[in-house]
Amino acid sequence: MSSASMKPSQIVQIAIGVILGLAVVGGVVVGAGYLYLGRFSAVPAKPKFANDTQSTPTPSKPKPYPAVVIYPDGLFLRKDKSSEAEVIKVLEYEEPVTVIDLSPDQKWQKLEADLEGESVEGWVSMGNTERVPDEDAAAEAPESEPQAEPAL
Repeated sequence: MSSASMKPSQIVQIAIGVILGLAVVGGVVVGAGYLYLGRFSAVPAKPKFANDTQSTPTPSKPKPYPAVVIYPDGLFLRKDKSSEAEVIKVLEYEEPVTVIDLSPDQKWQKLEADLEGESVEGWVSMGNTERVPDEDAAAEAPESEPQAEPAL
């Protein structure tokens, strides 16, 4: 036998060595790629600009204003901001109310209404009232005087 012929066990050893070598090289390439590309998936810090000194405004309680009910079928005035909350009163179409607050999610309005001569507060779903001109503001507005027609 010549020394150039290989035994089957030697062929298996070489095949296993090549496979393991490729696995190690492939693992290194995948790991390096993961670390390199991982930098691009991170969210960058929010940039700071000169006019960003103000903090986010917190919603403040609105100034109460007069309104009327615009829901034609009777609007439920409820004890709380929930459609399952107890009904205090059914508000009629065009009944005058005062809007005194809004819910943080802007889905409910807190109203003040008249119930048998007493003022009651409750919640209605947003969009069922319409602001009416304030009588005090209307009185303060100067009335425009009619202008005389120019002589020809």
